[in-house]
Amino acid sequence: MNVLLTNDDGIAAPGIWAAARALACFGRITVVAPTANHSGYGAALPPARSVSCFPYHHGREHPAGMAAYGLAGTPAACAHIGLSGALGGGPFDLLVSGINHGANLGRDVFYSGTVGAALTAHLLGVPAIAVSLDVGPAGIAHWDTAAWALAETIRLWQENPEPMPVVFNVNVPNLPLSALAGTLITTLGHTSCLTRYSFSPDPHVENTLAALRSEDNGPLAAEPWSDAWTVQLGYVSITPFRAVPDLLCVVPWNVRPEAVALPSPLALDEMR
Repeated sequence: MNVLLTNDDGIAAPGIWAAARALACFGRITVVAPTANHSGYGAALPPARSVSCFPYHHGREHPAGMAAYGLAGTPAACAHIGLSGALGGGPFDLLVSGINHGANLGRDVFYSGTVGAALTAHLLGVPAIAVSLDVGPAGIAHWDTAAWALAETIRLWQENPEPMPVVFNVNVPNLPLSALAGTLITTLGHTSCLTRYSFSPDPHVENTLAALRSEDNGPLAAEPWSDAWTVQLGYVSITPFRAVPDLLCVVPWNVRPEAVALPSPLALDEMR
């Protein structure tokens, strides 16, 4: 299998190299990632007609024989340019975006650079996986758990192929691998960053608006079987969807029951 790997945290971020190590056993991997952090850029493409790039090596953590390039562009631009074959390595069977530092849940997928790269591949007819770790700004990040979830998603995709390209949005609880509750196929929830911030004039800086985190109305309750609900319960969430002209359409994915660890009926009653 020939895989293009990108992200939105930047080519030196630890998550993309955790993904690179997990992908190495699947075939040929080419890394094309932004030179700087582009979180929140969605599927934006650069207006420039030329983009600078350079070969990159991640020191001792760089898997042997893996080509990597830093590109002065957005995650979507990395996906577009990488899949074009301009940097070699193509044609590609799969694009992987991540592992992102922080979850990409619900309606926030519209703003995520991680998912934006995956959607770009999808629109170009290439299956894609966006994978994110639900880690906060501080504390230990369990990259090995997210790397396992990425490999598991590829295995499920290979065993249950879809006739048309699909984006798999994978969100992983920030837990040791042994503490995961399992893996569930989910829907996109109603989570949105739009409800978490308000804006007001900055009293200290003229002609400036300050963004303030606002939880006055409380966070939206996660709907059962949504991605956010699943991650809160300690499960890896895999949400398959396709882009259609007017919206993102969640895909019913016919995965064999034995391929996914499902909770018992008693556990489900306790969850409710």
